[in-house]
Amino acid sequence: MADDDNQVGGGWWRGAVFEAAPHRYLVLDPDFIIVDVNQRYLDLTRTRREDLVGVWMFDAFPDNPEDPTADGVRNLRLSLETAFATRRPHEMAVQKYDIPLRDGLEGGFEERYWKPLNTPVVREGEVVALIHHVVDVTEEVIFRRDQAIRLRSAQQLDDLAFWEYDPRTGTIYLSRAFSRMLGFTEREGTASAENCFARIHADDQAAVRAAFDDVMDAPEHTAVSFIHRLLLPDGTTRWLSSQGELVRDHREALPRFVVVSIDVSESKRREEALAAALDERDRLLAQKEALLAEVNHRIKNSLQLVASILNIDARRAGEGRERLKQAAARVEAVTSVHEMLYRSNEVATVAFGKYLRELCANLSGGDASGMGVVLACEAADVQLPADKAIPLALIVNELVSNALKHAFTDLESGRIDVIARSEEDALVLEVVDDGAGKRPGAEPSLGTRIVQGLVGQLGASVETEDAAPGHRVLIRTPMEER
Repeated sequence: MADDDNQVGGGWWRGAVFEAAPHRYLVLDPDFIIVDVNQRYLDLTRTRREDLVGVWMFDAFPDNPEDPTADGVRNLRLSLETAFATRRPHEMAVQKYDIPLRDGLEGGFEERYWKPLNTPVVREGEVVALIHHVVDVTEEVIFRRDQAIRLRSAQQLDDLAFWEYDPRTGTIYLSRAFSRMLGFTEREGTASAENCFARIHADDQAAVRAAFDDVMDAPEHTAVSFIHRLLLPDGTTRWLSSQGELVRDHREALPRFVVVSIDVSESKRREEALAAALDERDRLLAQKEALLAEVNHRIKNSLQLVASILNIDARRAGEGRERLKQAAARVEAVTSVHEMLYRSNEVATVAFGKYLRELCANLSGGDASGMGVVLACEAADVQLPADKAIPLALIVNELVSNALKHAFTDLESGRIDVIARSEEDALVLEVVDDGAGKRPGAEPSLGTRIVQGLVGQLGASVETEDAAPGHRVLIRTPMEER
């Protein structure tokens, strides 16, 4: 082997370097006959060496006959001729140059986009070969094309618009849709950013400018978003919602902002109408609460006044004293039910278990404590309609009052149990005492008659029995379907 063959760049080294090069190269003679090609070029074009070497360039890669706009052969030939004539490299713009489908496929072409560089090889002042170097930019071009199609499609919508803000030049590139949004003559092109921002409502201008200023030093593709009003020359106010990204052309350059805006005026109007409706609802609810408070106050005062009058008359009366005291107690029971309804903020239903425990606690603190009688309550937590809760509360008041009055006359202590529980589709109310029991042949008292009337009003059933010792009353009230 000769010495110069061992030198890098000489002999077999040239072929090795050419084949191992990371780029795609094809070598042509001055007549544009292919004389060599490296493997990367073959892989990229899906060809074999025997398909290309010795073949005229434009026989190997003709124009796509199915594409009437194909001009790849003409453009490439002009570039090769320019490099040959000037003896200088010639870089081509991105070219659409479809390649034939080989690999056993009959006919057909594959869409491809290239960025070619044609470099002359000069020896002793003459061009002896041309190096054709290509970069495949098909994916990038197709992506940008599809993106442009999507953008153009989006701009066809009246409420969606594209624009580009360049702080460096103080300009905005407006699409036709954005021009229309701003109330300008419908056109596409560059306008003064100040003129465009002047259409933004005065109260929103600072926020819009801040949305851009705050990300000037941020990385590329940082998102910007804002909602603002437009005040148009005819006095119309529109709402826009904008989303965009920061773009940098060079590392040190000021950014540009690519933005899409959508007209959300109708949504804003509906939002404002809903907010107004909610404010009106809150006002009416507050008014209702005030009225309910006033009504409650008056009813409570009126009932307390009636109870007070009955108690005063009872103290003055002779024979009817007890009846008047009982009537006052009943009025007070109605007052407590009313107070419970008001405090629960419920008009139609009552938390009956909670109320019954409170009622028994009040009764226990009255005559029961003075007589040494323990009043216990075990009540399930159920919601009852007010028209059932009130009669049941009055029944409990009457039964407990009757037991205190008659069951423990000769006893020093005792116990009364009030129990409320759910059974299938009924509420069972049970009042049991361990007193002397019911006297045989006793005439029904006023309280007993009131209980019977209330039971009939509820459509309920009542059972009484000897509790040995004491007396038990069992009332079963049907529950409404829920």
